[in-house]
Amino acid sequence: MKKPTLFALLILIYSANSYCQKSLSESVAYLDIKSPKQPLSNIIKTYSVIVETPYKLTAKDVQAKSKIDFEKEKVNYNNKLKKSTVEFEERLKNHDEEVVKIEERYKMEMEQFKKLSLIERLALSEQGKEPKLSIPSKPTYIQPSEPTYKEPDLTKFLIFDNKVLADGVMVYGYEKGGNDVTFMINITKMVFQDNGGQTFYNQPTNLKVLQGMEVIHEKKFDEGFQFLTATSSNTINFDYYEKNNVLKIMKNMSIYINEQFGYTPIPSTIKIEYPKNKKRKYDVLENTKIKSVTIYKKLNRITSLQIREKFIADLIQVKGIWKEELSKIDYKDKKATMNVAVAKIIFFNLLRVNISLKNKEQAEKTLELMQEKLIDLDLSNDQKRTLTSLEEQIYTL
Repeated sequence: MKKPTLFALLILIYSANSYCQKSLSESVAYLDIKSPKQPLSNIIKTYSVIVETPYKLTAKDVQAKSKIDFEKEKVNYNNKLKKSTVEFEERLKNHDEEVVKIEERYKMEMEQFKKLSLIERLALSEQGKEPKLSIPSKPTYIQPSEPTYKEPDLTKFLIFDNKVLADGVMVYGYEKGGNDVTFMINITKMVFQDNGGQTFYNQPTNLKVLQGMEVIHEKKFDEGFQFLTATSSNTINFDYYEKNNVLKIMKNMSIYINEQFGYTPIPSTIKIEYPKNKKRKYDVLENTKIKSVTIYKKLNRITSLQIREKFIADLIQVKGIWKEELSKIDYKDKKATMNVAVAKIIFFNLLRVNISLKNKEQAEKTLELMQEKLIDLDLSNDQKRTLTSLEEQIYTL
């Protein structure tokens, strides 16, 4: 009896496994979008940035001055050479005179030393106090090096190209180069102030946002004095601090502009599930998975809102296919091709995609439909935890 029973059990296990649809998945990285606090008009597609600063010095100016200074050095080299020769001869003369004095002093000290008794001389010698002749080294002539030209270190100068500064500002969600909206950034000269041995500064900056000739937004920054360093302004390098502050201002401008008007990309990941398609019974679902993954991969690039909206429209079509396949589910027959295992795959995909699209209404409808089928779906513990996590994300949309 044992063998038939064991055989029957194996048959049952095999039969159950044969109808248990295995779920596969693929995770794909994409860029989610953080919406702006002050969305611009829908007619705005392009933008430009204009930066104005008080800095007129250019790299060419610095290089030109450096070359002029080098020419002066070359002209002055012969004078420098003559001066060094005269100075050396003077040192040599002084050395010879010093040697004569030292030798005379040594001679006198030795005469006095010899007049002492033997015991006194021995005592002084043991103490190292006997007369010693110490002649200084003779000076050697070191010829000044000929001047060689070195390119100036431009990082030490207050050099700013306003166009380069403007190019560094990217407003996410819009195409750069047009004039639908213009961001004008005006940076003033940095002012330093001493107070109690500490240095403070201000560098007022003004931002204007223009749609055509109309100012649609304006804000001033850094008008008040701020702490800079705990040392007096007499001891600091003004250019160093000013250059760093201008770069900080531009970084802050970029952040502010995107917080207010841009659609900031946020790195995200989504998991798309699909059934194992060994016998080609799930071609529709596998193709839908391929389409959705491809779309999300395209969303992993920084693009304009218009291109992004096209990709989202494609995702909505994918959702439609999943919904259509979901309508074919037989929740009672585990042997059916479209069984509860497939239903769970589709439900989780719909929830994740709706969350990624921030479509709270559709996500809640999908969740409600899934909850109605929870008994039939018979979720595993892992699936229950996944559902709970997705529910929490829906509530925070």
